Amino acid sequence: MTSITNRLTAALPAWARPDHPLLRYELARSGQLTRRARLARGLWLALLTAALLLAGVLIATDFLRQPAGLSLTESAAAVLYWPLLAAALALCVAAILMTGGSIAAARRRQTWDNLRATAGGAELALRAQWALVFYRLRGPLGAVLLLRALLVGGMLFDLTAFQGRYLDLLISGIVPPVPLPLAALLLACAMTAGLLLPVTSLGFDAAVGLWISAAFQTRIYAVVAQTLVVLARLALIAGLAAAASAFITGSLAALPDPAAWALLLALGAAGDQSLAFLNLGLFGEVWAVVPYGILLGPALLALALAQAAAGDWVLARAVRRAERTG
Repeated sequence: MTSITNRLTAALPAWARPDHPLLRYELARSGQLTRRARLARGLWLALLTAALLLAGVLIATDFLRQPAGLSLTESAAAVLYWPLLAAALALCVAAILMTGGSIAAARRRQTWDNLRATAGGAELALRAQWALVFYRLRGPLGAVLLLRALLVGGMLFDLTAFQGRYLDLLISGIVPPVPLPLAALLLACAMTAGLLLPVTSLGFDAAVGLWISAAFQTRIYAVVAQTLVVLARLALIAGLAAAASAFITGSLAALPDPAAWALLLALGAAGDQSLAFLNLGLFGEVWAVVPYGILLGPALLALALAQAAAGDWVLARAVRRAERTG
């Protein structure tokens, strides 16, 4: 396992590797849990996961009054949607809270002035805090990515339906008409975006938390700023999910086509991180109802890459502010 981890981290920048002094120190601090505490945390996470899956089953089946879906893959997508959306919200909140008080915590430990006095010390410290988020949340993030990969596998399995002509049927009559090879490529973009967006979103949220830490170095102000950002993010996700659900169920059928396309793009990028589009049946309905809906896949993939770049930009701004204000 150690050799696998070493190979996976070999391509990372030096400051993001677990053997870097700053990151190794932070990992040692965060890993100081007793065996009893680790067991209690594992039990709590197992119970929470079971509760979320039970909630997903109840919501998908309307409290066991109807099937979750017409097929196994559709049922899995319906059952996993709300638990995975809740996990995305939890990761967002955790990333912001873990990084939002980084500088204030370093000041309390009386290590921040020493870091700033070292050439590039502030930048390395903040980048180490950013990387620490991925190491500390690797378990939940890995579980989310595994379940999303299973949904992608379900989409690939669904493509074999109707003697392998399912994709042909989905693109029949859509606007714009696309040839089958191009449709497969556009669908692959959507699948890739569904796997990338949880990672890029976590990185962006961690960078925002570090910017808050640099901008509001007084603890109470940092806590207020973190709370406001978290509430705004939750409201955005809830609003986009509700609006998109209303559109898909027909409540917003009169929505103009460009507005509907923009709404679904916003849902995939900033709402559920493209989770709804990992259901091939639902995604195919979007293609049929919304002109140019098949282009949502590459658009979401482009936004995932843009979000990664935006996270790096925010992190750089946080470093500059920390170096300037001290």
